[in-house]
Amino acid sequence: MNRKTSLLFLAVLLFQADVAHCESIKDALNHKYKNHILALRSPFTATDQKFDSAGHSLNAPPNSAWLLYGGIYVDKLNLSSETLRVEGPRAAFADQKIDGKPVLVRFSKSQRIEIHLDQPFKSFEGAQAVLGRVFFLGTDAAEHDKPELRRADDNIPDDQIYDYRQDGVKAPKGLSTPPPDFSEEARGAKFQGEVTLSLVVDKAGNVARIRLDKVLGHGLDEQSMQAIKAWQFVPGTRNGEPVAIREPVSVGFSLH
Repeated sequence: MNRKTSLLFLAVLLFQADVAHCESIKDALNHKYKNHILALRSPFTATDQKFDSAGHSLNAPPNSAWLLYGGIYVDKLNLSSETLRVEGPRAAFADQKIDGKPVLVRFSKSQRIEIHLDQPFKSFEGAQAVLGRVFFLGTDAAEHDKPELRRADDNIPDDQIYDYRQDGVKAPKGLSTPPPDFSEEARGAKFQGEVTLSLVVDKAGNVARIRLDKVLGHGLDEQSMQAIKAWQFVPGTRNGEPVAIREPVSVGFSLH
């Protein structure tokens, strides 16, 4: 075997070793995250989303009055030397269960999240570190996978949002809170129930955030969130001063 052939043979062996290593990391990622919900750190866009290894979005910023946050249910996870790709619908788990398992409610068709890599992963831990720059992976991840609408101009610091149960705090009072319509899907299925959400009402009495806390399904969650965007309140106060307040809201859907 001459030198040129030897080098070629070595290159093939190294390539095969890299592929096998990549497949090993992909298998580990699938084992941990497939069929789970991963909450995106940034708002969803209408198209497939792309990020670099630092977690910076490569898409144009959403041009919308409201931004949508939440989780994606991992149907597929693929890894190459250049790209980590996660695919699945926006989704959340409902409270009801079938055969002891929570019911998955899908809010969209399958979407693709791509992370473009600076270099191939050398370890599962390295892959997790990059994945964690795009998705929430910590102990508080479950809080972020709840679908949430935020006004694009919302800049209220979290530490300036008060709980309606705190001392000295008075909850907002509704001025205009028209109920949402039934979805066609729910009406056709004769489906009814209650959607539980939490709102952040700013100190001007406008709804700034809408988080879906208890999922119902059949399109009623989306109907609730869309209707609430237009609700108006007398702002809540803390020690007599208007402040932003988070409070729960239940929206009931009944066919009777």
